[in-house]
Amino acid sequence: MRERVRLRRDQRGALSSWPFHQLGQHLAYKARRAGVPFLEVDAAYTSQRCPRCGHTERANRSDRDHFRCRRCGLAGPADVVAGVNVRDRARPAWVFVTAPAPAP
Repeated sequence: MRERVRLRRDQRGALSSWPFHQLGQHLAYKARRAGVPFLEVDAAYTSQRCPRCGHTERANRSDRDHFRCRRCGLAGPADVVAGVNVRDRARPAWVFVTAPAPAP
């Protein structure tokens, strides 16, 4: 996020000093307040992992915008592929969070 956002010089310090953990806490608070389930997913390697075959390699992401799996050839926008991987990681936990409570 820091590398992609362009701000005025006087705003840069405020953005850089705001830790991502604090951002997650703020989002969780807002979600609870609105009654929306909130899940935190480990984002490690989501932009390098192929959602089709599971192959993870740095070379799958040749640049910031493009993804092409070196094993199966799946290609697409890197952000979309990373989003699919995040969704797939959240799915098992989401079923648990959204499942109705058992009857007493």
